Amino acid sequence: MEHCPCGSLKNYDNCCGLFISEKQSPKTPEELMRSRYTAYTQANIDYISKTMRSPANDNFAPEEAKRWAEEARWLKLEVVHAEQTADKGFVEFLAHYSLDNKKHIIHELSEFHLIEGKWYYVSGKGPDNIPRRTPSYKIGRNETCPCGSQKKYKVCCGKSI
Repeated sequence: MEHCPCGSLKNYDNCCGLFISEKQSPKTPEELMRSRYTAYTQANIDYISKTMRSPANDNFAPEEAKRWAEEARWLKLEVVHAEQTADKGFVEFLAHYSLDNKKHIIHELSEFHLIEGKWYYVSGKGPDNIPRRTPSYKIGRNETCPCGSQKKYKVCCGKSI
């Protein structure tokens, strides 16, 4: 069984493969975000392009995105938080990849809109613009921050508390 690159531990054909092959449409923003990550691991820029709307696609450069996706070695996806209303959703994630033998992490809060019954990626915010959520449990000041930054809690999300 080939696990899906999105990290769901499901078989690709029963996970993101359903969406990328257009047999089904993602039912949630998180499913769309996971399928977009998987499409990047395949350098499937056609799927990426089909699943975005303005303002995200206003300056999208498909050739550049394809070159970057092919050069990167995709390591893993971590979904930090996902939420949605009837027609809007947000997914915070960490996408780990390596490029030129250096590890990188994309930390983003993606925004999705439901348009004519389908979810689309419309924008994303970087880590400096992601609202801090107060954890529901006590975190030690010297523990690694749960936001995924790899910094100590006291110099990251705990700084303003």
